[in-house]
This record gives sequence, structure tokens and C-alpha cells, in this order.
Amino acid sequence: TTVPIQYNTTPNDANMSDDFDVKICCMGAGYVGGPTMAVIAKMCPRVRVCVVDLNQKQIDAWNTDNLPIYEPGLLDVVKCSRGRNLFFSTSIDEEIIKADIIFISVNTPTKTQ
Repeated sequence: TTVPIQYNTTPNDANMSDDFDVKICCMGAGYVGGPTMAVIAKMCPRVRVCVVDLNQKQIDAWNTDNLPIYEPGLLDVVKCSRGRNLFFSTSIDEEIIKADIIFISVNTPTKTQ
């Protein structure tokens, strides 16, 4: 038996809008997930992109002009789309349910030798 997924959307909430062609969820708001999704959102305005993370402090930083990482030009890229089609959240389960595509960008390995 299959149970249909219920999408909890409200028509007046732009963050939940069905006006997007594709909805992406990226798990991991670090050095890979945040910048990559910001560029996708900037280049694809009809794609809803939400970066999720367990770390509330990290998400809070992405929602300000004091981003948690520095890359030249990144703040301008984020500002182009944040609140329109780029979102940052700790609501991981909700965003996974809404997503058509899920990226996993967690625990990026760093070279130690």
C-alpha cells in the first residue's frame, strides 16, 4: 500500500510557493553546499534552492550579511537570490519532502598530508 505524500504549502508563502519548476534541497551549509547552491539559485531563478543544516548558528549566519565562510563575491551572489529562490533552514525533514532533487554536501574531507 502506498500513501501519498502530503505537501504542507500555503499559497501566500513565497518560501513554499509552487511557482518553481524544480525544488532542490542541499544537506550541508558548509564550504561546498552553501556556495554551490547560491550559484545555482542565481543562475536558475525558476529553481527553489534550500540549504539545510543541523547547525542553527551556521544557518543563522547564511541568513545575514556576515556569511560563515569567505569566498570573493559570494555575498553578492547570495544577496541576489536569498529570500526569492534561495533559502537556508534547519527544517531538514520538511525540505526533503518538498524537494525534487537532494544534494548531500556534508563532512567534506580535507587533505591532512
